[in-house]
Amino acid sequence: GPCTYDGHADATTKKLVKYLKTEKQEYSVYFSKTFEDFNKTVAELTTNLESEFVVVGDDVVLHEFLNSVFDISKIKFGIVQSGKKNDFATYLEIPASPISAIKNILNKNVVGVDYLAVNNNLAINNVVIGAEAELFEVVNSYKVKNFVTKTYATLKYYKKFEGVNLIIDTKSGKPKTETVFDLSIANGGLLYGKHISPLANVQDGLCNLNYCTDIQKQEKKKYYNALSTGNQIYDDKTKQLWLNSVKITSPEEKIKAIVDGKVECLQTIEVIVKEKGLKIYM
Repeated sequence: GPCTYDGHADATTKKLVKYLKTEKQEYSVYFSKTFEDFNKTVAELTTNLESEFVVVGDDVVLHEFLNSVFDISKIKFGIVQSGKKNDFATYLEIPASPISAIKNILNKNVVGVDYLAVNNNLAINNVVIGAEAELFEVVNSYKVKNFVTKTYATLKYYKKFEGVNLIIDTKSGKPKTETVFDLSIANGGLLYGKHISPLANVQDGLCNLNYCTDIQKQEKKKYYNALSTGNQIYDDKTKQLWLNSVKITSPEEKIKAIVDGKVECLQTIEVIVKEKGLKIYM
């Protein structure tokens, strides 16, 4: 991953290089400063038909990597965790230790893993709309980001948040108009370590749509606490569906969403699951 995004990526990569040398493995190593450099390198390598990669980085880096690849069906890749948002790798049970991860990758055991086509892009982990997306932006605007500021923002903004009007089209029956408090479309079930979709499966060709409506002020704190363990799915206000595609629109024509750990503003969100479209060394 780019060193301006993740200060530890270079050191982790150097550790891997040292290990690969002792194992007498063939490799080329690429360092990048910015995402622009990183994306350009990936595009060039995959256009020149390089097909095996080890990506050092978190969900945001993986997202950028896969969206820069020339032809996703032609590559295989391994993941070495680095950075702050390693939800996808954690969900895949990839070891946090770089050396353990590279040892597994060198076994060359390829596993097919689903991804989400979100509008014209590719997402690996999940798409989240509602309270979590609103809160993420608030906390990110704070100069000091720690547990205290996060908890303060959470309780203050969670209690204030009234929900967002969305039209949910699950391709079966008529689209539903709902005032949604929180919604996730999940391939992987973690977001910043919270179990937003504990039953999500990255190999079933389906995404898990969870959303809750009509949460009263006094229930919001309870819902927020339940998210860390995944117990919110057992709340009778949570609707849970397994789908291979879903389309979400808004009467306001703009939807704030977290896609693979980054906030985006989108006009509509169309998600299609691509079953086992990724080939990952596990």
